[in-house]
Amino acid sequence: MRFIIDTMLGNLVTWLRLLGFDTVYIKSRDDEEIILRALSEARVLVTRDKELAARSAKKGVVTVLLDPADTTTSLKTVAKMLGVKLGFDESRTRCPVCNEQLVKTSQNPVRWRCPSCGKQYWKGRHWRNIGRVLAELGES
Repeated sequence: MRFIIDTMLGNLVTWLRLLGFDTVYIKSRDDEEIILRALSEARVLVTRDKELAARSAKKGVVTVLLDPADTTTSLKTVAKMLGVKLGFDESRTRCPVCNEQLVKTSQNPVRWRCPSCGKQYWKGRHWRNIGRVLAELGES
């Protein structure tokens, strides 16, 4: 599944990419530009903007409208609405910065490198928090 996320949901972008979903983050406030890109790239639009959601759905874009007041469970809401599993697959994980699929560079310790931007990632102390969040969502 491929996503397009509007400017209000930056944290969700990082999570979806980490979990292996091809996710574009649009900082533009031009609704038409967002809708056209979602259509041309067959992406699911995720937004908190009611007007954008209504306009995109009318044009045939699969759209997930999140509650603007609900800032803590947006990942779980997207997963439930679209039937998406939230488990981590280290062979599918993507760069949180540029969305490129990461390449594993070592097994022990596990490390990845982004072939596009060159950033390096590994399972450090932050990994406990990632695991805890996924476990709390009931999908880890």
